[in-house]
Amino acid sequence: MWSNIIGQERVIKILKNIYSSNKISHAYFFYGKEGIGKDAVAIEFAKLINCENKIDGIEACDNCSSCRQISSLNSTSFRFITALPSGRKETSEDDNPVNTLKQEDYDIFLEEIEKKSKDNYYKINIPNANDIKISSIRQIKKEIYLTGVKGKKKIFLISNSDLMNPQSSNSFLKILEEPPGDSLIILTTSRLNAMLSTITGRCQKIRFDPVNKDDLTKFLLEFNSELKETEAEIYANISDGSILKCKNITESYFLELREKMIEMLIALVTNKSITLSNIISAIVSEKDKEKIRQFLLLIIIWFRDVILVSNGEKSNVINKDRIERLEKFSKLYKTDNYKIINYVEDSYKELEQNLNTELLLINLTFKIKSEFKIL
Repeated sequence: MWSNIIGQERVIKILKNIYSSNKISHAYFFYGKEGIGKDAVAIEFAKLINCENKIDGIEACDNCSSCRQISSLNSTSFRFITALPSGRKETSEDDNPVNTLKQEDYDIFLEEIEKKSKDNYYKINIPNANDIKISSIRQIKKEIYLTGVKGKKKIFLISNSDLMNPQSSNSFLKILEEPPGDSLIILTTSRLNAMLSTITGRCQKIRFDPVNKDDLTKFLLEFNSELKETEAEIYANISDGSILKCKNITESYFLELREKMIEMLIALVTNKSITLSNIISAIVSEKDKEKIRQFLLLIIIWFRDVILVSNGEKSNVINKDRIERLEKFSKLYKTDNYKIINYVEDSYKELEQNLNTELLLINLTFKIKSEFKIL
């Protein structure tokens, strides 16, 4: 049912029109930033096409055997293709690539598919699954030309299709050149430019939108009943329209990290060097670069909010629950906020190449401090 989808009203309207007008193409590219529901919508569209008991003619029922099988990602009329680690018989044209996986990889694959079936927004994570193998494309080629179930389309969803390697891409191109009429291929990607133009040129493209903040906030409050509305709004504001990013933030140490960031700024302006050193050591102690990225992002958001408060634009502030502290900060200190944000963005970019993350943060704090003037 379309109610399973968060946001994407424009895209849903397009797909409803395509279906009701009986003008379904042989292949579609669903593209847009990561975590906004491309796979989820593709699965919903597949259910609609093969649903045995459609609602108002444009919505899957979610109850018939076809809908249930597609929802479980285990259907003879629907195949979900994703990146896989190398199998034992990677060069064979006859073996299903999933069945040739090493046992430990196969077990992980089944676990990840189960998670994906329960949450279509879930991002599959299989170790060493770096690309979509040519054997997976050969399997599509093998199945797509077989006679399918009468009255149903054979639907293939290639998730993160930009992970196709050159051999896979070339093999897939041959399928697109002569697609059978009873089949549909949906490719999803957050990197459309990474695909061969000869492939994208043979598919209809549908752009997906970032999920709006209201829809994200509503989702978060349902996803985590312990969240306060102000916290949900903060998470929604910094999630860049991505459900996946939103969930990752709520399941992390975000609010705790924000308090550390505020403590760091206080230590900076009060010249408490020992406190400052302890905070930085705590941030880098686990050598978790994602945690450091979030910390740097929080600094950027803070000074962005200071700019907004100084300009009287409090309604656009992200740290709404810290508005009084932001107002006090902007009154007490004169800072070149844009320059500070540039310093932090530079550190963010340098993080991947910098092995000494503690020194990176220490240098950053010195730069930030140099821009502080007490009013």
